[in-house]
Amino acid sequence: MVSSIQEQSLLKSAQNGLRILRLFSREKSIWGTTEIARELELPKSTVSRLLDVLCREGLIEKAETKYRLGLSLLNLSGVIKYHMEIKREAAEPLQSLVDKMGETAMIPTLEEEKVIYLLKIECKQPSYLHGDIGENNPATCSSSGKVLLAHLPMKRVDELLQAGIPKMGPNSVTNPETLKEQLQTIKKQGYCICIDEMHENSISIAAPIKDYTGQVVTAVSLIGRRNRMSTQPISDIVEVVVKTAKDISYRLGYIGAE
Repeated sequence: MVSSIQEQSLLKSAQNGLRILRLFSREKSIWGTTEIARELELPKSTVSRLLDVLCREGLIEKAETKYRLGLSLLNLSGVIKYHMEIKREAAEPLQSLVDKMGETAMIPTLEEEKVIYLLKIECKQPSYLHGDIGENNPATCSSSGKVLLAHLPMKRVDELLQAGIPKMGPNSVTNPETLKEQLQTIKKQGYCICIDEMHENSISIAAPIKDYTGQVVTAVSLIGRRNRMSTQPISDIVEVVVKTAKDISYRLGYIGAE
């Protein structure tokens, strides 16, 4: 178990590592150890140790006797740019979905066993059933999370489920085999419906979004109170959500979307 002192030390090291990365800019793209230590008012030995760690992780690289940003950051920047593209292309269809259905719509990404929300458009009568942008929820209890899990290799799903399957709402599925059977059905039918799984008195419906390669990269989900959403046929809501997902997929270059 990590003590509070050790935890504080780790957090301080992480903070100083980020401070080092933020020094690099277009105006000054190469830094030396002494320069960094002076700029950040850190011991040179501390800076050297942090630079070694950042080098091993590929976040920076040696430039003769100094340092510059590493290629691993290009991968990270690529992910950020792609998320920005998804948000840009999804914004209009998502707003149309909210306007038509009167419920909140969201676009998530899957991070390990959690879904993190990239884009959220709130309806006029918010239900406070869901997280804000940047917040996360267990993927196993959300319709969008299940959609994304359903399109992963089963071996990867097994790995993620080792972290545990939390029970959030009264209908949360906590049995791994039952959940995996659900995921197979979700992948086959092309959408997911969750009723009272994340919260009591809630319904969420999600469908997969594909990129130009046909790979499922995210999902669109519609979320609201069960007593409100159940006033119309669920099949009608599913149809609109699936259509929205296809629209966004088309905008991302998926030619199979109609």
